[in-house]
Amino acid sequence: MNKIGIPILALVFLAACGGDSPAGLSFTGNTSRTVTVPAGTEFSVTLQTIGPGEYSSPPTISSSSVQFRDVAQTEFAVPAGPTQRFRFFATGSGDAIIRFTHTDSNPAVEDTVQVR
Repeated sequence: MNKIGIPILALVFLAACGGDSPAGLSFTGNTSRTVTVPAGTEFSVTLQTIGPGEYSSPPTISSSSVQFRDVAQTEFAVPAGPTQRFRFFATGSGDAIIRFTHTDSNPAVEDTVQVR
């Protein structure tokens, strides 16, 4: 069970070659993760809010190596709060820090994406 105030975080890499099911990496818990994404790949970050509020859109991105696409609420609903899926595109080589800021009291989520 998650502790209050710690968002659930999952990173999913979507296959660049069509509508196949997502494959890749997912994780939960702590922030400040570093992940590597191939250039030209779409990927998503899913965040779960505990309590009121939600993660603001668009998130802050430190580099043009990652572009924000969109955000949507997921079909996975829990009483704790909304689950949001943020979609991104890895445009080219470089490192980007993505910072998700919450509108209420959940901690910010900050991850480094290395595009290779």
